[in-house]
Amino acid sequence: MNNFIIPLPDTTPTKRIPWNKGKMIGPKPPLRLKHVWSIRTSLQLEGHARDLALFNLAIDSLLFLFASGKITRQ
Repeated sequence: MNNFIIPLPDTTPTKRIPWNKGKMIGPKPPLRLKHVWSIRTSLQLEGHARDLALFNLAIDSLLFLFASGKITRQ
């Protein structure tokens, strides 16, 4: 019989740095109309049709929720 000694991995906890350290957390400021149009224009010029469609869907969904009264502006 061969007796092999298998070393176990070191299980001491290491100091982890949070992925969001130094980043802004919490609610972000809302997009202004000029930001929305600049994003749309850049997506159109770069030919990102799928991203443009998803962006338009997100904006339209927010506008619908505001119009239906389910979300109120603070």
